[in-house]
Amino acid sequence: MIESVISLEPPGAWVGSLIREFDIGLKILNTLPYGKSGVQDLVELKLNGVELETIRAYLKSRDDIEVVELELVEIDRAIGVIKCSECFGCRELLSTECFMVSASSKEDGRMEYTIISSRNECLRQLMAKLEKAKASPKLVKMKKLSKEEMLTDNQEKIVKMAYQRGYYDFPKRIGVKDLAKIFSISPATLSEILRRGQKKIIESYFEGR
Repeated sequence: MIESVISLEPPGAWVGSLIREFDIGLKILNTLPYGKSGVQDLVELKLNGVELETIRAYLKSRDDIEVVELELVEIDRAIGVIKCSECFGCRELLSTECFMVSASSKEDGRMEYTIISSRNECLRQLMAKLEKAKASPKLVKMKKLSKEEMLTDNQEKIVKMAYQRGYYDFPKRIGVKDLAKIFSISPATLSEILRRGQKKIIESYFEGR
């Protein structure tokens, strides 16, 4: 398996316009198809002092966005789902055999996508689609992943999501079943991934103490 980081500038997409309009940070945690040509993105926003209602109003004013569901999880951080009828970049990605691990905004207004693919050809196809769409894609880095690295990345992603959605709060704000639905896996599988991830975090914390 190959992990690649691609930098691109999504022309006309809500992602690019949002980070250019407001001084905020944005991460796309997951992407799923929506409707005939749209996508739904699970996003995390670092607001940097911008009111969440201002972000909501801006997104809802766009013709390409149909649903905005955002909520504060900390004073300056929000998480939620944005569903749009069209999405530049995301559909190009979903039409290949590449898988998005994460995507985050950069200070220059571009987005960096971390992609996993099984073959170099998959990555070349994605780059060609992005070039055709005039996204100015740049390959930032590429490396071959070991099985152990992939498992660690998966554990980190799920444990982080559990923390962000309130799984570790008392009382819990989200349960195993709802978390499992986010990642399209069984509750038993998610529980085992959480257990292994937590064990590694605890071992790291107490190592050398």
